[in-house]
Amino acid sequence: MKILNKPILAAVVALAPIMWCGQAVAQSLAPQFTLDSGPAAEIQAEENFVMQQPAAAYAIPFRPTIDANAYAAAKQAAAANYSPQAVKPGALSAVPAGPPTRVFKNFDAASDVDGLRPPDTHGAVGKTHFVEVTNSHIRMYNKATPPALVKNVSLATFFGYTTEVIFDPRVVYDSVWNRWIVTAEAFQESNTVQRFFIGISKTANPAGAFFIYSVNVTFFSGDFFDFPQLGFDQDAVIFTANIFHGGFVGADEFSIAKARLYNGLGFSVPVFTGLAGTLAPPIVLDQNANSFLLAAPPSGTTFTKYTLTNSSRPNGTALVSSAATVPSYSVPPDAHQSGTTNLLDTSDSRFVNASTQNGDDLWQTHTIALGSFPAPKFYRINTSSNTVAQSGFFFQTGTSDDWNASITTNTSNNTFVTWSSTDANVGVNAQVVFSGKLNGDPGIPAGIVGVTSPTFYNPSADTTERWGDYSAVTIDPSAISKAWLVNEKINTTSLWGSQIMQVGF
Repeated sequence: MKILNKPILAAVVALAPIMWCGQAVAQSLAPQFTLDSGPAAEIQAEENFVMQQPAAAYAIPFRPTIDANAYAAAKQAAAANYSPQAVKPGALSAVPAGPPTRVFKNFDAASDVDGLRPPDTHGAVGKTHFVEVTNSHIRMYNKATPPALVKNVSLATFFGYTTEVIFDPRVVYDSVWNRWIVTAEAFQESNTVQRFFIGISKTANPAGAFFIYSVNVTFFSGDFFDFPQLGFDQDAVIFTANIFHGGFVGADEFSIAKARLYNGLGFSVPVFTGLAGTLAPPIVLDQNANSFLLAAPPSGTTFTKYTLTNSSRPNGTALVSSAATVPSYSVPPDAHQSGTTNLLDTSDSRFVNASTQNGDDLWQTHTIALGSFPAPKFYRINTSSNTVAQSGFFFQTGTSDDWNASITTNTSNNTFVTWSSTDANVGVNAQVVFSGKLNGDPGIPAGIVGVTSPTFYNPSADTTERWGDYSAVTIDPSAISKAWLVNEKINTTSLWGSQIMQVGF
């Protein structure tokens, strides 16, 4: 892989969709780089050998995809009309009746043991285990009643790397090939080296051996690779990330054939650059020949959709951009807490986790402004027409702040969501919440509370505290009417925690 100097960036980044008479025209994009790797190392991360993370700053910074001053102004504008007596617009009529849902398992999980915040809670369920990743550990639970922790190691141990701090982890489970995929990035070693790690389990047992890839993702000297996301289709694993060089310069995307990753083989794949951020890859449930990636800018009336074809064939991989029109939205205000004036960071309007793709449907959610409140909104995008087939806000009450949402859907298009919620007006601290809808239901109702935090969160001198940049909910491959989720909670005023739940209809 060749490292380039920044001045030639403008000559190689991919272009945005071309506009013709006000309509977005699909545009084929050309890859700009090749990402190479030799065969993977094989690691059996023994729990009794724990490599510690290097010393690091306590809080991992959030990097918006717009100028920092513009982002601060957008946040301030979003909160301008807040008052303790405020109620969401249309709140009394916006929450539909929902299907019967219940909690099957609900247990305390990872907590603040690394000295890093936020935790970036993420996880996935397989046929026999649930795997949770945070900044910066990986924990593996069996699916017994009650679930038992069978392995707990640092990401440094798991990936065999201690040069820089590892963070932003993700994990998914491929139920067709019974493989776990774990990713994370490290801070830059230098202007020309930043490591991105890919772990592939050799079997369905996440406590066993993994193939480990360590690749350098710096293509321009001084670039920073951030907020990587993880998805897959029938043939390949799909990776995206935001790229910063001072400010945001575009997202990267590449895909690697499962046939190579799952056998620990080397690869050489094209990398598409200069894409819309933050770019969410899909989890594809069927054998669709196309995979669809989706990005929501901080505000506007369109999403950018990319159609990925030949994802597993480096010589034929293609990416085509287009636009989907959606109702106007904007950056959400931050969340209020009871007992303190400190706020909780609700991020920008990005999609924080993978979409679910099933047939012509692409399911996503993000947190946006609803009056002076943050609230998640879900979308069912028709990928053939680039139109919104269904959408709607979901939240707890007319006065709650709701954010950090993730969504998943099974092959019957029955949907689950998880999110965080507070209600400072009635003394409710941060909750882990879930809800769901059946395919024909018009919307997502207020949720069932998995846990309510005992206090507010105030671990620093900041007036807005970092909250998890993402959560996760995944369908149980052993029973697709159920899902497992993980999300952040508060253990004490200075320590975060997490909660894992199995839920279902």
